[in-house]
Amino acid sequence: MRNHPLGLKKQHGVSLLEVLVSVLVLGIGLLGVAALQTSSMRNTNSSLERTMAVILTDSLAELLRANPAQARLGNYAFSDCVGSTELGTANWVLDVKEATRQETCPEVSWDVDRYTVKINWGDERLGANNEIVTQVMP
Repeated sequence: MRNHPLGLKKQHGVSLLEVLVSVLVLGIGLLGVAALQTSSMRNTNSSLERTMAVILTDSLAELLRANPAQARLGNYAFSDCVGSTELGTANWVLDVKEATRQETCPEVSWDVDRYTVKINWGDERLGANNEIVTQVMP
């Protein structure tokens, strides 16, 4: 056995302080991953709502193109948050509310040769408002 200077022994194993520091670093890393996952879920759900609103706007455009005589007269325009059961826009409004929020009120306005479709809803997860505006020529 060799003599160590000043009677110090060679260290064997890991000290309790080193274990505590490594657990602290690991804990901070796991909290960061959890926060990132939460943020990712919020943004994914908001992105899904925006995508569905765009797809539903496109489905309304197809509805207009399926009945061009009525569409060119401006009969598909509404701002009462209900739509028309005869023209099929009432079911479309229900689909928009299901895809975004129940309080969403889509508006379709007619201006001589084109429709302007506005879907506006609040997103409490991100603390923002989303709005989709599309113009459609029948």
